[in-house]
Amino acid sequence: VEDEDSLRKALAEKFLAEKFEVLEAVNGEDGLVSIEKNSPDLVLLDIIMPIMDGMTMLKELRKTKFGKDVPVIILTNSNNDDSLSESLASGAYDFLIKSNWKIQEVVDKVKERLGA
Repeated sequence: VEDEDSLRKALAEKFLAEKFEVLEAVNGEDGLVSIEKNSPDLVLLDIIMPIMDGMTMLKELRKTKFGKDVPVIILTNSNNDDSLSESLASGAYDFLIKSNWKIQEVVDKVKERLGA
């Protein structure tokens, strides 16, 4: 769930090349609908997005039967300790600060979590 088109598409291309099935959403509202409909194994979630931000989406997701246990990795530009602590307290598996990673590192983190 990422509102920045170029990053979302780059992530999707890399995960498809690694033989993952990929679903895309541009905001938290669309993300919740997609997760309910498709039951993904893991969610990559941006924090700062229009319509519904990532923290709100994560909190709403955790209230649902379909999303209470799905692993979520936060992708953010913010390295604010409070935001990162809040994301982990809200049930995120992990977080990656966008300026500090390459796409392969995101793939590796997903593989680690899924045991792939």
